[in-house]
Amino acid sequence: MAAKKERTERLDKVVSRVLGCSRSAATALIKQGEVAVNGVDKRDPQERIALSGDLYFQEWPHDIAAAFAPRIVMLNKPQGYICADSDRHSPVVLSLLDLPRLDEVHCVGRLDLDTEGLLLLTDDGELNHRLCSPKYAVPKTYRALLRDPPQSSYVTAFAKGLWHAGEKKRYHSARLELRGGHEVEVTLTEGRYHEVKRMFECVDNEVTALRRISFGPLSLDPALESGQWRLLTFEESELLRGCCGYRHDDEDIPF
Repeated sequence: MAAKKERTERLDKVVSRVLGCSRSAATALIKQGEVAVNGVDKRDPQERIALSGDLYFQEWPHDIAAAFAPRIVMLNKPQGYICADSDRHSPVVLSLLDLPRLDEVHCVGRLDLDTEGLLLLTDDGELNHRLCSPKYAVPKTYRALLRDPPQSSYVTAFAKGLWHAGEKKRYHSARLELRGGHEVEVTLTEGRYHEVKRMFECVDNEVTALRRISFGPLSLDPALESGQWRLLTFEESELLRGCCGYRHDDEDIPF
């Protein structure tokens, strides 16, 4: 089997990404002799270099691969924030993040304005697609409070798949756990519009509070207060990719 070709990119683009500066500023730094790659001085902004090793600026090394690695964020979404890149009426979840190249980061699915809890965001487009695709049936678990105490018959109804007048197709089977009082947990593998809320409409009940507590193999980090976020660890990222049959090197690095 032929060896996999090493990924390369123009030096000015690499410097811009690694140092977080504009492309024109990166070009100027290169031409001024401020940049070296793996100990070798570089002066040509258009030279293609491997996306590995170290880029040196003012004698300080910077890991090139780390700068191009996809990022996955876990956010404890508060109520009142919308899952969109921009909105004229409500604050967006991206405003809670302090990350470079924020315009490259997108929500993995959506949570309603009044829904809180675990939200994933990433700049890995293929991973995002797989996690949201019905083909991979990645489970999501929500904890809900209901207007009326749930009946035991709900468990069977959810397992069989509910029908809502506003939908063209029956909902897929979902697991419902009664937690006592008005509280329930719902695990589903779809991501349809207002799905959890509409499921309880099917049994003549109403969701009064909703919180996502897990996505695939990941549970919401209890150390994250509402509105706080962190990057996933390498191990968490691999678990998440594994649940939808995706490895980071299956596709080109997203630039």
